[in-house]
Amino acid sequence: MGFRAHHAKEIYVYANSSVGSARSNGGRKPVLRRLSARIDKYDYRLDLDNMVLILKLHSDYEVKLRLITSRKRIEKFRGWSNYELVVKYEDGEFWVSVYFRRTIKPLKPKTVVAIDLNFDNVTIALFTLNGRLFRLKRFKTPHGKILTHKIWIERIQKNYPRSWRFIKGVRKAIEKHGERIKNISRDYSHKIGDLIAELALKYQSVIILEDLDELKENNKKSREFNKKLGLWFYRRIQFCIEYEARERNLEVIKINPKG
Repeated sequence: MGFRAHHAKEIYVYANSSVGSARSNGGRKPVLRRLSARIDKYDYRLDLDNMVLILKLHSDYEVKLRLITSRKRIEKFRGWSNYELVVKYEDGEFWVSVYFRRTIKPLKPKTVVAIDLNFDNVTIALFTLNGRLFRLKRFKTPHGKILTHKIWIERIQKNYPRSWRFIKGVRKAIEKHGERIKNISRDYSHKIGDLIAELALKYQSVIILEDLDELKENNKKSREFNKKLGLWFYRRIQFCIEYEARERNLEVIKINPKG
């Protein structure tokens, strides 16, 4: 068994770009950070009734995978258009993500939900269309816990600046803290995203988010500020808010945080 011709081409392009990146970085050993590949819709069959995914390989070989998501979630996306898969290798395991899309018609807003992302809390403010505040709620973030694990990783890397990737015990310690960061941020982001989208649906609101690209540009010279801000964590929160909102036909607008 092997890869189909167009898969091999994509692998070559990715490998070539990794080598080019290493050469431009003083010839250091290239580090493959994201081991993933996109699979075209002609290379698989998705059977939602039996919760089975069939991947087509070289020489007419096929691999059958059982979908591990719930039947309830399957039914949620049954009317959506499936357009591609992404296969990812992470922590010694292969994961396959199925992507769906659909055209939405946003509900006509009756209120506005403004989201303010701070270091230790997410503030949700609900306004009428004429600007009157009628509800305000704050949710504590786990950003302090995340930053603590991030600092531990940086300390370990500082003690082993060139060798941490190659010493098994050191690498395992870093991976342990990294896994905790990932679990904390993933669980919180999904929870807060679902909560905000449900609140917006209840009041038929348009959701207002800060444009994090603008925020990064305004503060790109302050490394300490960006470290505390944790844009990557806020991007994950915003991503969950956006897709939860769009699943409910709610409009999301991003604005410049500087006004």
